[in-house]
Amino acid sequence: MMINHANSKQQLKTKGYTTRILKRAAIVTIDLPTPDQYGQDISRDLRTRINKKLSINENWMSFDQYMNCVLYDTEFGYYHNGSPKFGSAGDFVTAPELSGLFGRALAEPIINIIEQMRDPVILEVGAGTGQLAVDLIGTLSAHSVYPRYYILETSAELRERQSSLIASANMKVEWLDSLPTKPIQGVVLANEVLDAMPALCFTKQDGKMHPLGVQAEKGNFVWSPGKEDYELSKIVKAIEKRLGYVLPDGFRSEVCPARDAWITTMAGIIEKGAILTIDYGLTEREYYHEQRNSGTLSCYFKHRMHRDPFKWPGLQDISVWVDFSACARAAEKIGLSVAGYTTQGQFLANSAAIQQLGIADTEDEMRVVQSLKTLLLPGEMGERFKLLLLSRNLLQNSLPGRDFRDRL
Repeated sequence: MMINHANSKQQLKTKGYTTRILKRAAIVTIDLPTPDQYGQDISRDLRTRINKKLSINENWMSFDQYMNCVLYDTEFGYYHNGSPKFGSAGDFVTAPELSGLFGRALAEPIINIIEQMRDPVILEVGAGTGQLAVDLIGTLSAHSVYPRYYILETSAELRERQSSLIASANMKVEWLDSLPTKPIQGVVLANEVLDAMPALCFTKQDGKMHPLGVQAEKGNFVWSPGKEDYELSKIVKAIEKRLGYVLPDGFRSEVCPARDAWITTMAGIIEKGAILTIDYGLTEREYYHEQRNSGTLSCYFKHRMHRDPFKWPGLQDISVWVDFSACARAAEKIGLSVAGYTTQGQFLANSAAIQQLGIADTEDEMRVVQSLKTLLLPGEMGERFKLLLLSRNLLQNSLPGRDFRDRL
């Protein structure tokens, strides 16, 4: 569902009312490293571009519009501007970079799915460095499974990096500029894609839902509450109805209709197969728990996590956790089956790739163990990351590990 922003352009003018909302949305200031001059220039140019958008829109834009600008502007956005993202020089490390065991474990359910097909396809959306593709193709080849492997990547910078890595591994991949025009049989794979989709931020005050947008103030971007939004109110009231309680005043969180639209689009190209997503996320009841009253929005800059999305626009990643219950509802609405939902820790611990590991007695093996701790432990990625498997026209299939579909 698309949100109508027409009623949200004008800010609330009552000073006391606005102040109460902004205090709830206040950002704790932390010290972050200063970018090099190249990075500062990128951020400055992106700020200028955003300010121009604000100047023609009464100095206000919804947060999903802002997030789309800072992440996906084709010249200065985070995923297009050439700034380091992965590894020690970047902002974060993903599971495939931590250990090849992640890709080997993912290959297990993928093999079970594509073995049911004559001409299977794997379509990886947003392939990062390309490391997951290398690990998957290598594992599948070792099992004499040879699907066509496509990567849909909008970032020219990342596509070049993926191409270099995959070529060095002597593997065959085809990059797509758009989705296939004909239905496919296979797996759509999305690792840390959904959390980067632009989301709407909202706050509740005096029983009404207000979008939290962005405005320019004294040379900086700041949170700015908009007027009550009817479509947003419908979404949140439906959440309250399912939860069985009313969210308290001052509650702040996010919704992401873009994810529902993405699932619908991906389902439209799958004749037979599955969508497998791996991401930060929670169920609806966890996501909108009364004590989780500040939302899930997180920012990553030089391996520091903080919550200020206005710091160095274009140079930091912005993530909003996934409501997997919403994803499951969107999938079932268009005829997909929810075939599996589990934590990354459960999935990996019960995979053959992990269970077949021997005792670590060398320095290299000890490094593998350390990486596995990050992937598996509840305090690290083990509980925060979830896997959701959505299927169409498949025989029985599931994910290794404890099945948590009853929580969705």
